[in-house]
Amino acid sequence: MDQALQHVLTEARGSWRFRWVAMATAWLVGLVGIFIALTVPDRFEARAQVFVDTRDPLITASARGADAEVSVAYVRRLLLSTPNLEQVAEQTALDQRAETAEAFQRLITGLQQQIEVAQVGRGGFEANLYTIAYRDTDRDIAENVVQVLLDSFQQQSLEGDLRDDIQALSFLDQQIDDYRRRLEEAEARVADFRRRNAGLVGAEGDFFNRLASLQDEFRQVTTDLRIARETRASLAARFRGGASVDNDGDAVPGGLLELENQVLQAERQLDELRLRYTDAHPSVITAQETLDSLSTRLERRRRELGPLSSSTTSAAVLENFSIALTEAEIQVNQLAGRQRDLRQRIAELQAKVEVAPQLEAELAGLNRDNTVLREQYESLLERRELLSFDIDRKRQGRQIEFNIIEPPMAPEFAVEPNRQMLLMLALVAALGAGAGVAFILHQLRPVFITGRSIYQELGIPVLGSVSMTWTKSATSELRRVELLFTVGLLLLLGVFGVTFMSLTDISVYARNMLA
Repeated sequence: MDQALQHVLTEARGSWRFRWVAMATAWLVGLVGIFIALTVPDRFEARAQVFVDTRDPLITASARGADAEVSVAYVRRLLLSTPNLEQVAEQTALDQRAETAEAFQRLITGLQQQIEVAQVGRGGFEANLYTIAYRDTDRDIAENVVQVLLDSFQQQSLEGDLRDDIQALSFLDQQIDDYRRRLEEAEARVADFRRRNAGLVGAEGDFFNRLASLQDEFRQVTTDLRIARETRASLAARFRGGASVDNDGDAVPGGLLELENQVLQAERQLDELRLRYTDAHPSVITAQETLDSLSTRLERRRRELGPLSSSTTSAAVLENFSIALTEAEIQVNQLAGRQRDLRQRIAELQAKVEVAPQLEAELAGLNRDNTVLREQYESLLERRELLSFDIDRKRQGRQIEFNIIEPPMAPEFAVEPNRQMLLMLALVAALGAGAGVAFILHQLRPVFITGRSIYQELGIPVLGSVSMTWTKSATSELRRVELLFTVGLLLLLGVFGVTFMSLTDISVYARNMLA
């Protein structure tokens, strides 16, 4: 043991002669290692978890009596079949990385080796859970590879008729999109036609119906205007023939004035009803009875008041007549304006009576086309709903039950490389390379370090040795050299330490510089 330790120390002392070469080698290897550790591309992992019922008859027939490893191999063979991977490469743009057919085949082989399919558990429900993972330098590609792989397998696991139903569903979707576009265009044409012919066609009815409606309204307004004018004339006559007002300003009792107003209103109402109906009409009879009752009450009230009743035709009563006459005048003006407006609209429609039927026919044709398209569109939607239900029902009974438990997801952070570990390996490699170079140079240019080594190598006995005595200047120079060597070694360790502490920022900057 002592001899082995002595031999190691002897070799170390011999290698120490080449410590500066070792230092340079360590720096060179260390810098190269740091560069490699910082510029290795990130690799992102996309992972998904699926449920595949390996107890289904199809899988059981293929792997009867097999253990879990065989089930995993079978599921892996289903997922990583060559057609599946070729479809994955085409849909995820991985095929652009291969310029030749041979390169494309190597790409497919690489996918088969790099895509990981692992069973989550060994028993129960977890025995049918599988994890699918793939790593790539592009995070989106890694996620798309797993997604397309699952979609492809899910589609291929369906039976032939179900696959036909899916194709029919896709065709229906295309037809629905086409009819939706045509229906929107037809509705736009109808809206544009209505906008261009807003005065002739409308949603409330055809041309002649609207003309007849305006004429009926015109006749009704004319009748109302005649009644309003007669009412106005009656009120004007009453106002002109009213009793003289007592200029002395005698007060009129509130109850008498109220009865006079009620009698006045009853007379106005009776006049309006007589213009509309005969005297035998129930409304006229009721109004007449009301007026008689109010008149009787008014006479009784006047007798009770005596001479004061002569003041009932006061200024307040005349003012009520004036207000009623003003209201009647306003009503006449409103009805006259409405009559003029209706007369103008009727004249405009009658002037277009020749072209209106053509426009109505054109609008009817547009509406008919719109209705046909809408019925076909709704029929397609109904057929699609039924087909989707049928596909879901068939999926419940397919031979291979395949469900996605966790959809593909790739975290924002790369899973490899482990740059901290790479830096540690680079540091170890730098120190080892420096020590190795020094040892090799010592072996190529050996010297005798001790008297024992002379005796062992040459067989010459050594009687003694003379120790070297260093001068002060030599000792100072030796210490300075050793200090420089120590500083160089500490600087190398410091570079690794700083790089390790600020690993993320430096690695991103280095990859951007290379890009």
